Amino acid sequence: MKHLGRIIKITIFTLGALFFVMLVLAFTSVPFYAYYRLGQNPNEKETPMQPRRIVMFGGAGMPSEDNLMRLYHTAALSKHFEAPVILVHPEDSLCQAEMTRLLRQDGIDSILYMTEGANTRSQALELMANYPELTEEPFIVVTSPEHVRRTVKCLNKTGFQNVIGKAAYPATVDFDLSLKKRKLGGNEAIPSIESVKMRYTFFNYLKLEITCAREYFALTYYKIKGWI
Repeated sequence: MKHLGRIIKITIFTLGALFFVMLVLAFTSVPFYAYYRLGQNPNEKETPMQPRRIVMFGGAGMPSEDNLMRLYHTAALSKHFEAPVILVHPEDSLCQAEMTRLLRQDGIDSILYMTEGANTRSQALELMANYPELTEEPFIVVTSPEHVRRTVKCLNKTGFQNVIGKAAYPATVDFDLSLKKRKLGGNEAIPSIESVKMRYTFFNYLKLEITCAREYFALTYYKIKGWI
């Protein structure tokens, strides 16, 4: 019992210290740059002038923020480069049909499918099995910002050397969120929180810390497995 109590104390102290560090980091730009780094193409190559395919790695439901952003960027790239789309997404009864409908609604008619992969590694292997010619031809892979680094490295390890990662970033807002000189009413005894950092940025960065922690853990696991 004595050892158990000590383990519990150490665990609580460690978790408390970790939470404190996360709170401190949320007041800094560290979470943003960690997230930004994950979304950069690790090969440091420029986007090819004429990619032969636009490959979208999916996995989320429909509608969902992740898939909608990926579809938006995929459609824009497909139209810009006049390149067909390959949808990489587990087969199901709804998502694939909805994703296809949105792409066709955006004017994308040439759509191919890969439905057997269950994680990034298996999807990369399936892409190699179905489209080995892409080892020599340039293509763009579209995925969520936090997955770009792992996806490109995984594809490189599988044999694709001419792949460019494209992060499906959402657009940023460009208007004043300050509450100064705004009449809001309500209980005037409670002061309004005017700091945009406290109202939005702090909590957004806390979420980014969780996202980044999960992805860096995945990168470590893929590295140990020899997948990247």
